[in-house]
Amino acid sequence: MTKIQINNEIRDMTVEEQVEFDARQVTPQTALELEQEQTNAVTKKASGKQKLLDLGLTEEEVKALIGA
Repeated sequence: MTKIQINNEIRDMTVEEQVEFDARQVTPQTALELEQEQTNAVTKKASGKQKLLDLGLTEEEVKALIGA
């Protein structure tokens, strides 16, 4: 079991604490997936903004719609 420190006391984690701890760990694969999701969000926002500009909206109108 993994050790945990609570109120300056070190003890073994309970099974529930261990499960929660394990679920919160970020693996290299998860980190790459999160980074890709962030990149995709930025790309989609830029693409959407450009499409609105291509439709004839002004930069100010686009900013009012999407805040960017």
